[in-house]
Order: sequence, then structure tokens, then C-alpha cells
Amino acid sequence: MLLVLLVFATAGMGWFAASPETWSVFVAAACAVGVLTVLVWRRNDVSMVHVLTVAVVLRLAVVWLPPILSDDAFRYVWDGVVQLEGYNPYLHVPSDDEMAVFRDEPIFERLNSAHYYTVYPPVSQLIFRVGAIFYDQGWQVSYFVIKGILALFELAAVLVLSRILRPRRLLLYAWNPLVLIAGAGQAHGEAAAVFFLSVAIVALHKKKWGGWAAASIACAGWVKLYPFVLLPFVWRRYGWRSVVTGVGTAVLLASPYLHADVLGNVRQSLDLYVRLFEFNAGPYYAVKEIFRAATGLDWSKQLGPAFQVLYLVLLPALYVLDWKLDWSPRRAFALTIGLFFVLATTVHPWYLLGILVLVAPAQRPSWHWIWLGVLSLGTYLLYVDGPYWIWVILGWGGWALLGAYRYRRRLFDPIVRARAAAKVDLLHNVLVDDESIVDVGAGEGYVAASLARTFGIDVHLVDVVDMNRTDLPYRVYDGRELPYADNSFDAAVIVFVLHHAEDPERLLLESVRVVRRHVVVLESTYRHRWERRPLRWLDRMANEVRSDGSMRAQQYAYRTHYEWLATFKRLGLDVESAEDLGGFIHHRSLFVLSVRR
Repeated sequence: MLLVLLVFATAGMGWFAASPETWSVFVAAACAVGVLTVLVWRRNDVSMVHVLTVAVVLRLAVVWLPPILSDDAFRYVWDGVVQLEGYNPYLHVPSDDEMAVFRDEPIFERLNSAHYYTVYPPVSQLIFRVGAIFYDQGWQVSYFVIKGILALFELAAVLVLSRILRPRRLLLYAWNPLVLIAGAGQAHGEAAAVFFLSVAIVALHKKKWGGWAAASIACAGWVKLYPFVLLPFVWRRYGWRSVVTGVGTAVLLASPYLHADVLGNVRQSLDLYVRLFEFNAGPYYAVKEIFRAATGLDWSKQLGPAFQVLYLVLLPALYVLDWKLDWSPRRAFALTIGLFFVLATTVHPWYLLGILVLVAPAQRPSWHWIWLGVLSLGTYLLYVDGPYWIWVILGWGGWALLGAYRYRRRLFDPIVRARAAAKVDLLHNVLVDDESIVDVGAGEGYVAASLARTFGIDVHLVDVVDMNRTDLPYRVYDGRELPYADNSFDAAVIVFVLHHAEDPERLLLESVRVVRRHVVVLESTYRHRWERRPLRWLDRMANEVRSDGSMRAQQYAYRTHYEWLATFKRLGLDVESAEDLGGFIHHRSLFVLSVRR
């Protein structure tokens, strides 16, 4: 039933996209396609045959569309026609006197930016030239030939990705409504670029085909220029031979169009996009509005080039990080191209196909890019005086929130480290004479690592789950009996752990058993009953982020400062010191329990 609904929703998406008067319904249908795709993904019961068959059907449902959502296709046909007539498309703008012979052609009046040079690279131009062969039968025939070639390229990308992806992961790309509309629906050049990028990903996945990867990136770069920035990643892994292959491929493909004026002409047109055009560029819009609020001035012409320069400055940093951290090729590609779109001033919906194909092989779905891709379809409503800003805000706002959630551990990690250092500061005066310590409920191990650095002592870690991110000795236990002999350590530290323990009394006695001198307890406490609910909520959220969900099932048995003192007394433990450290909502108590043999 979901698959049937998906096909009908996609057909409806194409049907309502055919008329500007119904574009609002087209956007709603596209969102429905996105939701249905996610529902099928959640079921996790589709085969590769299902994914590929439905992918073909969905593309057939929209391939009949004319160039209605974008007028780029008219420039495709124009560039192809002038090539067949022996002209270099990079040397003449359509409004040139030399092009006057073509001005009676029906596509001339439909051209966008007739006073600017073409920006479509050589591989795109070769595709346009093939389409122009059929121009005598009408520009529509040329358009559908070009569309057919691009749609086949994009579908081939799905087939290539099926070599390395499971069906569930593949369908999030193969059935994505933006991919369907931008490729088979409107024949944007990105449809060919994603094929070459997917070939590069698979080639690098095989770990033996560096030359193929470099050549594929060169082909992708001659469809959309930005993939060329990926070549240094291939060079690091496969050396100069692969780069020579990529550069040789690029030169060979560009050779029919080589001329001294080409670079300057294309750069002039590209500058138009950086300085004058802006569309669906969330981060750029945000910075521009901040500058406007601070100065009362429009900084568009300054910020566009500044964002471009910033990207070029950050590129070497990405190459260095790849060298130091040894990223997977796919990860390096996705981060580099993702940053490109974050700092772009013009992000038309179809641009995002490049990042969608690069994040498709990720181990976890990149929901932030998928969300932005689907929501960006709503920006088409700008052209029919519909709501625009709400889609920009929802698209990029959701991208930011989902991205923050996806990378929550990395974003949260500096906070956890800082809190660990603050906890150690509280323990500083207690542990100065100890030579060995066991951290019970050590979590990431940051408290233990800070203890080892601060006091220069031997620290061991133990917990019921493995969250260790240090090189210190670490053991996982059953939550009942610590895996150490009696009197193994000078001291034990139990930092914000007792309220999570299923049997805190047993944990205390076990900690006393394995030490020779004392047990230090830093514990979350409360003073008023109403404080327990917000304390529990904050604790649960923090632990879920820290553990990536593995600490979701936790106890939250908070006690007051005096209830813990009563517990220690009942267990026969000697309290050397007890200090109420206070705090808003999160009260803290520090106890030092003496061990007497």
C-alpha cells in the first residue's frame, strides 16, 4: 500500500508541477513523497528489486514534464545548436551580433541571461550537442533527447550505488522527490554529475581504482565545476598517477573548446552568481541579516565574494584534516561539498543532488541534507508569488537542528570534557596522596583522564556500558560485582553515578571492598521535591546525547544530602567529610567515605 501511494504521490507531483497555478499542490505532493519514502525506510522490508523497480517507475511518472520549473533547458538547446553550427559556445553570448542569425529561433526569446556567456562545462556541452542533432524536429525534441540522456545518467547512478548499498539505504536517494524532479523531471545537469560522483565513490570503495576515481571526478567537474576540489583527496590515497589520469581526462574533454578567452568569459558569468544572485542560501541570508541589523546597510555584494574566499581558505584545512584523521573518501567528499553549499549564495534545489549522492552511502541517514533537499522544493513558489521565506527558514532551520542532532556527540564532547575538568577540581584536595584510583561508572573516561593528568596517578575505569574514549584501562561489568580483587586501589571515585545504579547500596559496598583508603562520592541531590522532575529531564537528555542512546534506560533515584548520609550510616560506612555544594536545580554533594580494615 505504501508503494502504491508513493507512485500515485509522485505522479501527482509531476501532474501539478506542469502548471504554475498548481505549484503549491506540487510542493505538498513532493513532501508527501518524502514522508512515504521515510515510512518505507522505517519498515525495512524492501528488496533491491523493489528499490530499483520503483525507482524506474517513479522516474517514468515525471519524465514527461516540459521545462516548466526552470528555463535552464532552453540554454541547453541553444548551446547545442550553436555548436552544431560550428561556434564555440564559450566565445559568444546569445545577444552578440554574430548570433543574430539564430535570433529567429523559437528558443531565443525563452533564454535566461542572454547577455552572459554559458557556464555549462564541456561534458554538459557534449550532451547538449547530441540533443541539438534533433533540433530540426523542434526544440522540444532536442530537449527530450537531452533529458533522456541525463535521466539515464541519473538512473545509472542508482545502479552504481546499488553495488555498495543495501536496499534500505539506497531508497532514501533513489526515491527522493528532489532527485526525481531535478533529474528525470527537469533534466538538470546535476543528473549526469551524480553518476560520475557515484562511480568515483564505488571506485574508491574498491580501494584499487584510483585512476578510475580521478577520471570520474574530472568528468563530474566538467558537468558542474565544484567536484574538481575532490581531486586532492584521491591524490593523497593513490599518488600522482591517479591525478595525472584525472587531469588528462579533464584536458581531453575540454580540448574541443580550448581558447584563450574561455576562462575569462566563464569567470565573468560565474561572478554573476556570486555577486548578484542569491537564492535559498540559509547561512548567507542569516549573516546578511545580522550585518543589516547591526549597520542598517545591505552587505550582499561584499558578503557573496567573502563567502567564496572563505571556502577557498577552508579547503586546505579540510585537506590537512583528511591527512591527519584519515577520513573515508566518502566522508571527505561529503564534508567538502557540504561546506561548499553551506557557504554558497545561490542554492537552487537541483544543486543539492551532488551532496545527496555523496551522503547516500553514509552509515546513518544524513537526515539534515535529505530534509533540506525536500523542503527546498518549496522555494519554487517564489516564482508564482507564493510563500518563499518560510521554506528557506524551515529548510535550513531543520537542516541545522537535524545536523546538530546527528553530530550531537561531537558537538557535546567539548562540554563533557569541560565538565569533567570541573569535577576533578572538586576532587583536587581529596585525592592528592593516592597512587591508584578506580573510576566507577566512568562513562567516556574524561574524569579519569583528567585525574591521571592532574595527579599523575594510575587510574582504571569500569562501567556497565562501553563509552570509553580514552586509552586508560577500561572494563565492563554486570552492575553488581566489580571485577577487581579486594584492596586493589587506594581510592574509588563515584561521580554522579549512584542515582543511576539499580542497587546503589551494593555499588557502595563493592567500591569499599576494592579500595584501601577511601571512596569519594560526588552525587546529584535535591532540596525540594519539585526539583526532581527538571533534574531528571536534564539528566536524561544529557546522558542520551553523551551515549548516543545507549544510556536511555536509566534509573533516576535521586536523594537529598541527608538521605545519603542516612544511607551511609545504615551501611556502616564512616563519613570522613560531607559537603553540600549547592547549585540551581542541579544540587551537588561531595562525600568522602573512610575505609578501615
